[in-house]
Amino acid sequence: MEINIKVIPIACLALPVVLLMALSAFADNKPINNQLAIEAGSPSPIDLPNVLVPFDYIVTGGQPTFDQLKKASEAGFKAVINLRTDAEQPSPAEESSWVEELGMKYIHIPVAGAKGLTLKNTKTLASALLNTEDYPSIIHCKSGNRVGALFSLKAFYIDQKSKIESIKIGKKAGLTSLESAVQGMLQR
Repeated sequence: MEINIKVIPIACLALPVVLLMALSAFADNKPINNQLAIEAGSPSPIDLPNVLVPFDYIVTGGQPTFDQLKKASEAGFKAVINLRTDAEQPSPAEESSWVEELGMKYIHIPVAGAKGLTLKNTKTLASALLNTEDYPSIIHCKSGNRVGALFSLKAFYIDQKSKIESIKIGKKAGLTSLESAVQGMLQR
C-alpha cells in the first residue's frame, strides 16, 4: 500500500486565516468609509426630545437645538430632515442656516399637523431617504409625532406594508396622537 502525501503550500493555509481576520474586522459593526454606524433600536448617539432610532442610520425625534445639531455634525451625521412648518420656531430658515453652517444637508418638508399628512409629503420623504450618502440622518418635527405619521404612510403607500404593520412602523418612529388620523388614511 502506497501513501500519497501532498505538500500544501503555506499560502493556501494562510488564506483561511486572512479571511477570518477580515471578517472579524467587520463583526464589531465598525462604520465603513468613516460612516457613523447606527443600528435600529440602539441608543442614539445624540440627544433629542423623544429620540428614537427606528431604522439603521436614522434618528427621529423632536426639535434639536443648535448645540445638539453641532454634536450631530461632529458625530458624523450627514443630513437633517425637518417636518416643521414656517410658523414654528426656530424657523426652518434659521435651522437651515445652522445645519448648512455645520456642513450637513438640510431638507425641509413642511407638515402642518394632520392636514400635512399627504401622499405628496410621503413621497417627498421617501425620495429623500433614497440617498444613502445622506446617512446617518436626523428626521424631526416638534415632538416626533409627524415623523412617525409620515413613516406609517410611507410603509403603507410606498413599501406596500399592511395597515397593522404600517402603524407599528409609525409608532417605532414616533407616531403618537396622530395615529387616528393615520388610521383613517390607510386605505388602498
